[in-house]
Amino acid sequence: MTTTRRDLLRFAGGAAFGAFLTPAPWRLITDTALWSENWPGIPRPARGEIRTKFTHCSLCPAGCAVRARCVGQQPVALAGVFGGLCPFGVTAHHLPYHPARLRQGPVKEAAAAVAAAIAKCGPRERVAVLDLRPGRTASWTYRRAMAGVRNGTYIAPAQPPVSVNLANARTVLSLGAPLLDGWCSPANAFAARDRFRLIQAEPVESRTASLADTWLPIRTGSEQALALSLAGALDTRDAAERTGLAERQIVDLARELKENGPALVIDCRMSQNVVALNVDLGSWGRTIVPRPEAPVPAAWKTAAPPAELAAVPDGSIRVLLIDESAPGEYLPWNEIQKKLVSGNPLVVAFACSREGYGQHAQFVLPAAAFPEVTDDLPAAVDAVAPGFRLATPLIPAPDGLVNPVDFVAGVAGLAAPDALRQRADAIHASGKGKLVTYADGKSAAVKEVKADEFWKALNAGACWTGDAAQPGRAPGRDFSPAAEAAVPALTAVAAELAIADSPLMSKVYQESNLRLGPDRVAMHPRSARECGVEDGAKATLETSAGQRRVEVMIDSGICPGVVLVAARPGFEPGQAKVVRI
Repeated sequence: MTTTRRDLLRFAGGAAFGAFLTPAPWRLITDTALWSENWPGIPRPARGEIRTKFTHCSLCPAGCAVRARCVGQQPVALAGVFGGLCPFGVTAHHLPYHPARLRQGPVKEAAAAVAAAIAKCGPRERVAVLDLRPGRTASWTYRRAMAGVRNGTYIAPAQPPVSVNLANARTVLSLGAPLLDGWCSPANAFAARDRFRLIQAEPVESRTASLADTWLPIRTGSEQALALSLAGALDTRDAAERTGLAERQIVDLARELKENGPALVIDCRMSQNVVALNVDLGSWGRTIVPRPEAPVPAAWKTAAPPAELAAVPDGSIRVLLIDESAPGEYLPWNEIQKKLVSGNPLVVAFACSREGYGQHAQFVLPAAAFPEVTDDLPAAVDAVAPGFRLATPLIPAPDGLVNPVDFVAGVAGLAAPDALRQRADAIHASGKGKLVTYADGKSAAVKEVKADEFWKALNAGACWTGDAAQPGRAPGRDFSPAAEAAVPALTAVAAELAIADSPLMSKVYQESNLRLGPDRVAMHPRSARECGVEDGAKATLETSAGQRRVEVMIDSGICPGVVLVAARPGFEPGQAKVVRI
């Protein structure tokens, strides 16, 4: 019998058809589905009792009150108590599991290196702590520690000298401050948003600019010139030349601030000129008030005073300890580097990842991340009354982490008992203000609460609010017409940060065209034509930080004269050049 190819095909077809009449293929499909549900890395839903916990978000100084839905001991969803949270706050419970998270570090080696470097300090060399978020209880411990070290210096960015009261404002002029994007408490900003007209003046159409009533595209670095012109301290024609606005626009803006009051003018740091402009507009005690501060123990008053980086002599810092565990206002690394000694300075950074100052440090020690951290929050820029609130852990911190406060206190030989409890006791002893508990929405006068109950309530997510101070006499109307340099033809500006807490959202964002990676820049069509590049062109970007090859994107939402680059810690706007390859 001869077997032909047709017979083989008939046999194969019949076998395939017959297989479908057996349980084998259907069982294979079922087993494959079950196996796929048990692969490594598949999320496992938490099981246990469903409960609600309260804390405060420590990812920015706004310190929003957080309601956490927990299954057992695991937070599964975060929401604001008084309103919505920003994207960072909503996804903050993912942060401890971020793939870039640091979990181990050479703690003993770092401590030995710091002790050896301090022993080698010359008579004019310094040991310094850089605190990115001053005003916390941890900040007071750093100041006390540096007071006990020879030539110890506590360095911190200058805090805004005043607080703003959005609830009283009818017209708000923002000079580059991300008012609707985390500059102040989101709940306060959006609660008052319908009552004021927002004018955003900045070179890039940011999220705040897109939500504002009016966006004024001004040139980078011309914010102070606009403030001086509105106060009459700078000629309108000169201001128009520097800002890129028409003289008519500046005149109309000045009239609106005066006629549609109470007005509020803000910038990121509430600089001297901005405060003076608000005083000139009659806003003192109405839309701006003195910055409030919670009481501290009397013994802490001997702490070292804060110093700004510019006041530290160049080449004088032998040991620099950087607390990056509570991100705040980053200072440019090239400015920090000038302050370090030329021969083998020692830099130790406390951080959750190596993305920031860890790139320049000899030692990077892992610190706790929200919601593992125990810390207090300084007063937000929109706080009109002193307050004290804690970020209490929702989950335990993993082993191997370092507490920056304990490390710095140990370096200085400072006995550091529970400073947070000491400050809470000092607040309670003042007998002022009230304690607000979020679980029941009730408030009680501090003098009616025992000290232990006060401390217990704070750890359960309550908040102390003091009495709003009287504004007192307005500060002098002093303007600082600093020498204005010529506006560069092209200025590099950092893009806004995006959602980075959630590993999933971070991956989606990084792999999409929504993000400016380190090898991409965006420009206005006119600026691109002047540089001789088009959309998708390969070019070289030159800034004060060096050169790198980039791909050009064209975006008409960017102000002419600006090149938008990926945001990095410590970046500051500066002159740039784009050259086609």
